[in-house]
Amino acid sequence: RHAEMMPPARPGWPRPSTTVEIERLRASHYNATITYFDFSHENLWVIRVRPDHRDATHRPGQYATLGLGYWEPRVDAGDEGLDDDRRRRLIRRSYSISSRIFDRFGYFVDPGEEGEIEFYIVHVRPRDGELPALTPRLAGKRVGDRIYLGPKITGRYSLDPVTDPECDVLFMSTGTGEAPHNSMLVELFRKGHRGRIVSLVTVRSLGDLAYLEHHRRLERYLPNYRYLPLPTREPGVEKRYIQDVFESGELEGLTGYGLDPRQTQVFLCGNPAMIGLPEWVDGKPEFSGTKGMAGILHARGFRLDRRGKVGNVHYEEYW
Repeated sequence: RHAEMMPPARPGWPRPSTTVEIERLRASHYNATITYFDFSHENLWVIRVRPDHRDATHRPGQYATLGLGYWEPRVDAGDEGLDDDRRRRLIRRSYSISSRIFDRFGYFVDPGEEGEIEFYIVHVRPRDGELPALTPRLAGKRVGDRIYLGPKITGRYSLDPVTDPECDVLFMSTGTGEAPHNSMLVELFRKGHRGRIVSLVTVRSLGDLAYLEHHRRLERYLPNYRYLPLPTREPGVEKRYIQDVFESGELEGLTGYGLDPRQTQVFLCGNPAMIGLPEWVDGKPEFSGTKGMAGILHARGFRLDRRGKVGNVHYEEYW
């Protein structure tokens, strides 16, 4: 499937020019292997990576770093004006770790037995004078190819605040910002969480939901789970953002219940405009600009995480 959708490689190979030197650089820097590469569509991928000499254990919500060398060919005609020194360096970018949710038998995956790390990645195209470096090279890779995986899996965006198995949990994300929420869902359901769980995600079109069938399957199995995708450019579908659904009361209508700040933990991941973090002045939040979910939730009595003080609204800005 990957080969069928692969754009043609750019003619010519960037310096360093010899195959021997390129293989030497790969051997020196790469420490993991791509084991799965699936296109939801040409700009949206689910990728799994297996590290060479360590396990893939991680906590739901954490992130890891992927990298490729500037010596790798791009799939587009972008000219980065690289000198020889830069061509021998690594490009690195951090991505939240996702989860395939179900294993091949239909059970919830066990992260401790996976041996692989899954990522949910958008192919960033050149635009407005910006020339992305990593994904135009990653687009040229296939299963079995080598890649760099950062030595640490880290991140404070986690399920630690969810200590009550009866509480309600609300996940809100934009695009691939739902990646860490996939891992969190698996953890909650493996533990037998009994409270209500809702996941909302804003995307341009339904085709931008690589995990849609997984979530529909969850809904069929688990009466306490709802998945609410909100496409903004899908023909025949009303344009709605997460903020609109929340403020209009539509969320309560769709789910059949309200959200009580005394009983609900909220997780926000993705576009900073959707999250809408405030400036803090004398210990009080001041919200400005486009209204994000942080301001809406604060007005309804929710408390934001801040400087070691754990509230019931937790967030991960995705770029």
